[in-house]
Amino acid sequence: MEKVIISNNELINNLKLIENEDYIAIDTEFIRDTTYFSKLCLIQVASKKHNFIIDPLAEGIDLLLFWNVLIKNSILKIFHSGRQDLEIFYNIFGELPSPIYDTQIAAMVCGYGDQISYENLVFDLLGIRIDKSSRVSNWSFRPLSNKQISYALSDVTHLVNLYKILKKKISANNREKWIEEDMNNLSNIENYKLQPSEAWKKIKFKSFKGENINRLKFLAEWREHLSINRNVTKNKIARDEVLLEIASNDPKDINDFKRIRGLKLDINKKIIEEILLTLEKAREVPKKFWPVINIPKQNKINQPAVLELLKVLLKHVSEEKKVAPKLIAKQIDLDKIASGEKNNLKLFQGWRYEIFGQFVEKLIEGKIAIKVHNGKLKILKNI
Repeated sequence: MEKVIISNNELINNLKLIENEDYIAIDTEFIRDTTYFSKLCLIQVASKKHNFIIDPLAEGIDLLLFWNVLIKNSILKIFHSGRQDLEIFYNIFGELPSPIYDTQIAAMVCGYGDQISYENLVFDLLGIRIDKSSRVSNWSFRPLSNKQISYALSDVTHLVNLYKILKKKISANNREKWIEEDMNNLSNIENYKLQPSEAWKKIKFKSFKGENINRLKFLAEWREHLSINRNVTKNKIARDEVLLEIASNDPKDINDFKRIRGLKLDINKKIIEEILLTLEKAREVPKKFWPVINIPKQNKINQPAVLELLKVLLKHVSEEKKVAPKLIAKQIDLDKIASGEKNNLKLFQGWRYEIFGQFVEKLIEGKIAIKVHNGKLKILKNI
């Protein structure tokens, strides 16, 4: 049977071979060099016994046939670092595949760090080296080479085996609940919805007055909508630094744009007219409705030594339990504790409390100590 599916009949025949599976592995190849949305070029699928590639660019191919499998509750869909894949499916279908499982998240509770790559995980668990030379291929060009097809299939054929190994490791250590939060967050549809009104929050700036921020909010939203409608990158419309300069200078007419770097008046006349209209709308907003920057509170570290001890304790627990430190506690959590705060922190709840939180409390209360024994850290209890 053909490995690259270019017709609906072929797709139907291949889907029949996986429709009764307990789980399938999925990956995609796409390009996003010049567009706002990713251009889906390939969908790779593998079960325990069968694998194939769907060509979304093939004339007349009906991806809804595959979507019916993606939403089938009896089949678990396995990804590795699947956020971009899920975003693509959401943008095409308006929904997310369900249920899903991410092996990168699963690897976090098995001691493989925060973001281990697929290639490294395959080598570590299966002893197989993947040829990465086709990674940066132009996946939209046809026909595909045999090397491209082989590489694309390797992204899912090994994923099936990774899932089985990781699931067994997690089950053996009773850590299923450890990854629930991250898996649920990955499958939360709210994370994939477009929010142009929030686009300004992604622009980095050091200091800006309230009225400038208000103008920036309107400009960023205008650019986001235009990028979406034209399906071009945001930089194609205007770079961040250009928006910041416009928001700061608040030009009132086309001549004022002569002071703005990055916009050519002769080429961007229509764009400039749209910007002027956008700025007029921003000026109509009363001050009380200007956006407010929620700057993270800079906690005053009352006890720097305590912070360093917490870092050491976290690293020790992470290595001992073979779980990524980021999954247990984040830097901001440690900062808060060292500043005398501990309310509503996840590390004092559930499994995190059992392996780390309780020791944090005892360390602060002076009930445990940390020492080096035979070149390794050791926690001394009941001191």
